[in-house]
Amino acid sequence: MEEILTSAAEGVAEDTVAESSAQTAEAAEAVPMKKKRKPINQQKLQDNLWGWIFCLPLIIGTVWFVYSAFVMALMLSFSNYDMSQGKTLGDVLAHLADNVFTQQIQPKDPITGLPDYTQSAIVTYEPFHWYVKAFTYQQQTNAGALHEMGCYLFNTVFYMIGIPIGMILSMFFAVCMSRDIKGGNVFRVLYYIPCVASTISVVYTFKIMFDTAGVINQLLGSNLQWMNAASGLRWQDVFNMETASGQFLTNPYWCQGLISKLVVVIMSVWKGLGGTIILYVAGLSGVNMATKEAAQIDGANGWQIFWKVTMPDLYPTIFYNIVTSVIGGMQIYMEPVLLFGEHINTSGYVSLVYEYGLHGQAVESSGKNPSAGAAYGMILAVMIFVLTLFQFWLDSRKKD
Repeated sequence: MEEILTSAAEGVAEDTVAESSAQTAEAAEAVPMKKKRKPINQQKLQDNLWGWIFCLPLIIGTVWFVYSAFVMALMLSFSNYDMSQGKTLGDVLAHLADNVFTQQIQPKDPITGLPDYTQSAIVTYEPFHWYVKAFTYQQQTNAGALHEMGCYLFNTVFYMIGIPIGMILSMFFAVCMSRDIKGGNVFRVLYYIPCVASTISVVYTFKIMFDTAGVINQLLGSNLQWMNAASGLRWQDVFNMETASGQFLTNPYWCQGLISKLVVVIMSVWKGLGGTIILYVAGLSGVNMATKEAAQIDGANGWQIFWKVTMPDLYPTIFYNIVTSVIGGMQIYMEPVLLFGEHINTSGYVSLVYEYGLHGQAVESSGKNPSAGAAYGMILAVMIFVLTLFQFWLDSRKKD
């Protein structure tokens, strides 16, 4: 009997120990285990620190000279800051509401319709004055009134004709240079030389080539005044028309202006060809050779291989060239000004920012008016931003 009781007691004790062990295990599982701290990699920490130290000047410069300047220019475009006022830019931005463009309108007598000076003038505030002026102002020329911003913007778009021309030519030369031919590296260097040449020297060379007595006119057997953007040459004179009507035939902007702008297009294509060729050559080196060999085995000819195999692999390079070329083309300034000076027939849109903001051409101002230049600059920034978004939207549709 005692043995039975002893064995029963031992069984109960074992069950109790098992239950307590199970409860302890459940409690341990319920309590989250502390994550072990990873040891700090001193070398990686030091590398990151030095990386941030080297990037810090660029970050500070970008924030101060780009983003801060952009915000200040945006605020300035809604004001009427004139350098002849004797105010600093900080004063204008601090009291922006007091420097908004104002216009006084004198009430008119309801009977006579003449200004009634017995009543006080009504002051209206127009923060969008410079934006309205940009889209409405017409510049008076000898051939009549021309919409100023429209002409400068058309000049910029006309110069961008060189982008597709340059891309097609550079693609052709890059494909030729990527083949296993003798002297391929020599041709790459020769085509890249214009990219490293001074813009002043290139402009001077083209001025001599396109002079009235230059080599281009001698080859064409003509006496066109390529370099005289202010010439009054009209299509009416070119076609010996005694009488003509319409802006295209009678306005020099559409004749002499187009002829002079062709020089800028030719020069831009020639000067930028080498850089684009190098990018395409690098892109062609990354084309999948196994896919090309498989296409050749399947009987595809060279043209089919180029469009079906090479072009898809080259698309990232093409997209990069298009985006950067469009942004650079919208900001063209130096080449037309060096060739022809500031002129409505040839100057790009950026010239408006300079003329109004730094050269003192604003109608309502007796001197330099940064507010007007800032407004024209903001319009340009919006146009570039929209064009870039549109290109990325097209790129996303292609990937889908």
